[in-house]
Amino acid sequence: MFYTDNKSTTLRAKILSKFTLRIPPTTNKNNKETTKPILVSIEKIPLLSPLPAKSKREVNVISKYFQNSKSSVEAKKPSETKKPAISYTQASRPMTNTLEVLKIKEAFPALNAKKINQINNIIKDNPKPKPHIQMTTKDLSKKQVIIPMSSDNISVFMKNLSLHVTNINRQLRNAKSEVLVDYIQSDPLGITVITNRVSQQSDLLIIDQYVKNSNNINALQVEEPRLPKSKSYLKIISILFYPHNNSQEHLTSSNIKMVLKQNQIFNNITLASKPRVIKVSPKSDMSIVWIDIWDVQSGSNAKMLINRCFNVGRHIATI
Repeated sequence: MFYTDNKSTTLRAKILSKFTLRIPPTTNKNNKETTKPILVSIEKIPLLSPLPAKSKREVNVISKYFQNSKSSVEAKKPSETKKPAISYTQASRPMTNTLEVLKIKEAFPALNAKKINQINNIIKDNPKPKPHIQMTTKDLSKKQVIIPMSSDNISVFMKNLSLHVTNINRQLRNAKSEVLVDYIQSDPLGITVITNRVSQQSDLLIIDQYVKNSNNINALQVEEPRLPKSKSYLKIISILFYPHNNSQEHLTSSNIKMVLKQNQIFNNITLASKPRVIKVSPKSDMSIVWIDIWDVQSGSNAKMLINRCFNVGRHIATI
């Protein structure tokens, strides 16, 4: 309850007395004064100090990689126009980066965030090269012409290689071909002509005619020239190791080549090497024959022969 002290004479005293808190004496029903209450000053309790923030070391270091850098930039620059919504594919790209960082962290737990960033950037700058399908044929390229022939023709033709190279190149120049022969080499199945470019069908025809018309060459024992191809191997079973009755002469690669030529299923098949004959066991009279054939990369020639059967004498062989 506030009241004005009329005894104050000055204006200052009246103003001060007007806003001074005074408690009037309380009286009971018998008009007896009671004891005056004692004024107690109430002080405000100070607020508790806030909990201390965690130090930077206590924060997980890897959590920085889960933050999107674009969102932080947009938060700093609210005045810029908002970017259009990203697609699901674009949104899933940061997850791939995070997984790569986690893998690096697991492999090298002692590295700090800066080193992990450097390693991750090196991996990004050097992507893994795409696998290159190599030829299954060793040391062969398309710049070669393979001419299978008999061993007698090989020995005769290899005597004058320099002369043959000169004559073939002269005929190729006369035909205005860009293909030239570098050198000629031999193998057990025939000769191989190495050229500077990939030979076309017209070039193969010129080389074929020259080889068959060479001196002392049996043209019937010279096969058509072909470019290198892939190899496929096949296994032939159910063939007797001793094909002749009452004889100890075992099956040879020459016998297999003769049998293959006699069967129509091998008409468009060319052997890449000599057949290999293996006895099933020391006490067995059966054999296993392995053959390598020239094939395309898809293996269509081998697929055409798999599970086919043909006669070898009175027995049935299976591929």
